[in-house]
Amino acid sequence: MAERRPDRPVPPMAGTAAVGADVHLLATAIEEGADLSSMSGILADSSYRLLPA
Repeated sequence: MAERRPDRPVPPMAGTAAVGADVHLLATAIEEGADLSSMSGILADSSYRLLPA
């Protein structure tokens, strides 16, 4: 985040991509029978990295 670049704004579809990635991760975990309680950190981290504040 410290190196945000105003000359390269985040595209509007970035939010859609982040949500889609999270849904895909959840769907894969469910298909594999993973413990979903362990997914919260991964989902939060991936969303945070994809969507700069």
